[in-house]
Amino acid sequence: MLREYSNDNTLYQINIDTVFFPCFDFVIHYAEQLPASIVTFEHTHNLYEIFYGLRGTVVCHCQDQAVTLGPDDVILIGKGNSHSIEFDPQKSATYLAFIFDIVPKTDPASATSEMEFDKIIEALSYVDKQRYVYGHCNHSQAYLLDDIEQELRQHQIGWSGMVGMLFYRFFINVLREFAPNKSGGDVPAGYKNIALLASKYIHANYAEKLTIDMVADAMHVTPRHVNRLFNELFGTSFAYTVNGIRTEYARPYLLTTDESIERIAARVGLPSGKVLTKLFKERHGMTPSEYRAANKKTH
Repeated sequence: MLREYSNDNTLYQINIDTVFFPCFDFVIHYAEQLPASIVTFEHTHNLYEIFYGLRGTVVCHCQDQAVTLGPDDVILIGKGNSHSIEFDPQKSATYLAFIFDIVPKTDPASATSEMEFDKIIEALSYVDKQRYVYGHCNHSQAYLLDDIEQELRQHQIGWSGMVGMLFYRFFINVLREFAPNKSGGDVPAGYKNIALLASKYIHANYAEKLTIDMVADAMHVTPRHVNRLFNELFGTSFAYTVNGIRTEYARPYLLTTDESIERIAARVGLPSGKVLTKLFKERHGMTPSEYRAANKKTH
């Protein structure tokens, strides 16, 4: 009769668990504290894996390269790369093996959440390109692993969710060691203010060449975020808003100057008088020339 595998260490997570976020799911596939005296065969999977040194030293092999892990050393392995831990029955060393994945969602979410997601994916894409990244954690993660072990051992109310969040925090802390730059998610803090501030950029720069990429750059977000937030807050797209603002700023020139429609179009950042005429008629039901003539008659 087959014997069931057992691990003397409490930190052993074999059930697949998921932590849900607005833009993605953080899926924990496996985590275990292991001694170097356990054989780990060379393997490849389409998931991310972290080896984190706890006590003593172990040797990790990744794509035919050997890396020694001491306490608080960490290696983050990209998807599809063969790896293993060197078997050494004489060593009294332990390490954490942690397998996980980030699964994106298609439902809309707040810009702040999407920015964080984009930064995480950017960092993991770098890991995939490098095959693996290796370093030393300046701040030990042992306290987090102790908390996880305690939750797994005590099984108090809410323990499963706590374990998931602690593992996510462990992952983020490791990722920060390799991607220490700020994410930009706090600029600005309120995501709806991004649309408002972006609209101010339009007012300040409507006469210039203005693109959604330029405004997104100034707001530290992606063009997709700008367009989505405009739709959320104003019920319209960025491009429609820019053209509307430019068209409105053409009105004072029509009323206070005798400049040509072509010249006024250039003043408000539109490519031609023909474009101004089309936009103006869509907005006001008359051409710029008709608007000018009608208002001259009433003044």
